[in-house]
Amino acid sequence: MSLQLKRLITGLVAVGAAVVLTAGPAAAFAPPYDPEPTGPYAQPVDASVPKRGCTTTLSDPKNATGSNPAVQVIYAWHDGGGNNYATHAQNIAKIVDRMDWSLDESTNYDQHINLSCRTGFDTSTYSGYAQALVVPEKIENGVIGGETPVDVISADLAAAGYDTSNRRYIVFEDFNGTANAYYDPNNSIGVATADGWASGTMLHELLHLGHANYVDHSKVTETPDVLSYPDVMSNPYYDWLLDHNFNSYYDPSETAATFYTGNYPDTRKVNVAAWPYFTTPTCCDVGYSNDLLTAQERTIEDQAPYGTPTGFTVSGGGWMQVTPPGPNAQTSARYYDGRRSLTMNVQSHANGFVSVTRKPAVTAGQPYKFFAWITSSGSGNLRLRLSWYNSSNALISNSDGSLFGVGSSWTERSLLATAPAGAATVQLSVMSPSGQTFVYQLDSLQLNHCNNGKTTDGCRLNG
Repeated sequence: MSLQLKRLITGLVAVGAAVVLTAGPAAAFAPPYDPEPTGPYAQPVDASVPKRGCTTTLSDPKNATGSNPAVQVIYAWHDGGGNNYATHAQNIAKIVDRMDWSLDESTNYDQHINLSCRTGFDTSTYSGYAQALVVPEKIENGVIGGETPVDVISADLAAAGYDTSNRRYIVFEDFNGTANAYYDPNNSIGVATADGWASGTMLHELLHLGHANYVDHSKVTETPDVLSYPDVMSNPYYDWLLDHNFNSYYDPSETAATFYTGNYPDTRKVNVAAWPYFTTPTCCDVGYSNDLLTAQERTIEDQAPYGTPTGFTVSGGGWMQVTPPGPNAQTSARYYDGRRSLTMNVQSHANGFVSVTRKPAVTAGQPYKFFAWITSSGSGNLRLRLSWYNSSNALISNSDGSLFGVGSSWTERSLLATAPAGAATVQLSVMSPSGQTFVYQLDSLQLNHCNNGKTTDGCRLNG
């Protein structure tokens, strides 16, 4: 298998199985370092990558029973290439630090990886920290002259004593292996592996392990059944960012919320922000993504067709419902994660508004950006609106977007506006001018506070 193809392989965690691709005979193993991802903006240079540090320190990392859940970092070698631990330990630690930076920098929440270390090293120095963090382990049954399967690695680790249920193991393979994530049913351990070493690759594989049910690739973002918006689960070779919409597998603002991680009719739901191998997210710091809506306001995925979507209000000309059954692409709008959207039935007698009922808090003078995905099997015109209210819930003013025609394909619309003086809250609405009768579907709403300076307009980039 070519190294390029192998590095495009991402494992699925299944009970008793790891999904990989094969393409002919294995190639000779090459040096392990892959390029680091640079999107959505460049990572810090090595000298300024924040040092994560040790969360749990044990005298024997093989004896972790009773300790807090944590990730154990393994440098794996076999007789085919020898033990190069001294050469690689600090570089591996830097990659792990980049993984932690990626998690924290993805959002305006402070969250980190729990890392397990061993005693006996001076962690005030980077060399000592790296040796405490990264544990070398020989894979006794490693394949010399071929590719070592992930189940061989997990079995050897378990036989060596790395078999604790409150550990997840990330394994840097210094031999011909595969980027993969695997839950070993025989030894009850979860391992993430890679022979192309980069923070995006290894974070991708670790996130596959990120719940009682595995985290799928980002097929559930903007279009049914296809990979979309670049992030670490859809394109780890270019993008380190976790779920930037807080709606596919990661939402630190609402850890009780869960999201479908596979397309309809898959029913697995996760939120890796609540994973015990990560710290509890704490608001607020400065990161790429933030959103002021709740999970229910972003999507109505939990509600049955024909019902009334909770969290939304209609006024004027029209009425709403949870989208009825029908073909995936259009009338049923099995969009976003393969499930239901909000359907607005526009009536001609008055301007029609479908609004998020709750009004998120805002800061006067700060910019905000409202996103919504919309489609229609008919023909009509809409605009987005941000309505600003003071602390007494009195309307101050409206910020209206340009009128646009709704098309037959899902299209993201957005409106950027600054909260006026005295503004304390804002209401999000989609408005249909009077004189029209048609039906449209609405999904994947988002409200970003554009104060982080991390993208060209202070908010996430449009899809």
